[in-house]
Amino acid sequence: MKAGTFICLQLALVAMFSWTASAHTHLRDLKIGTTQYERGVCIRPYNSTTMFSFPSKDPTDKYMRCRTPSVDSKADKQCDIKAGSKVTISWHETEVNTSRAINPSHMGPCIVWIAPLESNGEGDVWAKIFEDGYNPKTKKWCIDTVNDNNGTLDITIPSDILAGKYLLRTEIIALHLAAVPFTGGKDGAEYYSNCAELTVSGGGKTVPKGVAIPGVYKVDMPGIVFNTSAPFTSYKIPGPPVYKVGDPSGPTKPDTGAKKPCIKKRRRRQLTEDL
Repeated sequence: MKAGTFICLQLALVAMFSWTASAHTHLRDLKIGTTQYERGVCIRPYNSTTMFSFPSKDPTDKYMRCRTPSVDSKADKQCDIKAGSKVTISWHETEVNTSRAINPSHMGPCIVWIAPLESNGEGDVWAKIFEDGYNPKTKKWCIDTVNDNNGTLDITIPSDILAGKYLLRTEIIALHLAAVPFTGGKDGAEYYSNCAELTVSGGGKTVPKGVAIPGVYKVDMPGIVFNTSAPFTSYKIPGPPVYKVGDPSGPTKPDTGAKKPCIKKRRRRQLTEDL
């Protein structure tokens, strides 16, 4: 083999291994009932055609909500699903569905949220409908379970939620660098989130109480800061508890974050001035 050819081969191998090492994860596709959707269908656009699997690092960044090119990015369509039924989400490192979900070194929980589509995810609208963290009996993280299941996870849509259009936010929080808080560099938790759009039929009259994303996580809170290299026997998943059917409802219309004028106070002030 000529020296030039050997060097080129070495460079190609280095590039290949570098790319493989940097591959993380993304929500590749959905399956509802017997319908298997293709990659990206009903999922809001990925943040990049080449870095779609790279994480968000700053929990205060609005783009960590769905990892989209713009906060106004929309899916090509909404997938239909009945309240109370299951959607199978599929995470993968690469575009192909034969790759694993994520590197096993990226230990951490899986969390799924739901919010009314008309809110565009803004305000206190995100209700947690699923979480799975660390199992001390099996000593497995959620990402281990997902990898064992070829990247898939079944999520049940609450049976009592109000029919309508929703955002489904899927998230893996990787903790392999989370021994110290995020300060702008490589350290800190990694957020692998994507958002699908669903049209939910049936159901009841409930709009689950929600929290704001970003806002629910702080860089230094327990569960976001966690040392996976030190001995541990438990892990507390950050954020609110999972919504359960029958829990109190939130506002019937989503909070968009816009401030409403206080008409009553104005009127009182005007009356005082007139007097």
